[in-house]
Amino acid sequence: MAPILENKRIFIVEDDVSNMAIFAVTLSNCGAKVIQDHWNASTLSLLKRNMPVDIIVLDLMLRRGISGYDIFDSIRADPDLASIPVVAVSASDPEIEIPRAQGKGLVGFIGKPISLLDFPKQIADCLSGEHIWMAY
Repeated sequence: MAPILENKRIFIVEDDVSNMAIFAVTLSNCGAKVIQDHWNASTLSLLKRNMPVDIIVLDLMLRRGISGYDIFDSIRADPDLASIPVVAVSASDPEIEIPRAQGKGLVGFIGKPISLLDFPKQIADCLSGEHIWMAY
């Protein structure tokens, strides 16, 4: 049986090095090619240099006064990137962020800490068109 994320290109925007390592290893072990953005300084140019990308995993609380929603809005404003599905992975309050993420058009919200067993399937489900709204 092929790994659940075989040949999928996943772009991760996460400023916490530990979380980035956990996400990257977990998704890579399931066959994904992971592109990491932990500086959040030039996300759009990094994303464009690494196209094609199948899905973006986006933290909502980032450094330098930038939020994940700021990055999401920039992605949606760019015609070359606008169709890429984006799922939020965040420790933010899910009661506030899930409705906000739904209203903005994200394909999901996965609360931190993630479940190492469920995370790859949740990402695969988002890739297949399902919307995932999970708070832990």
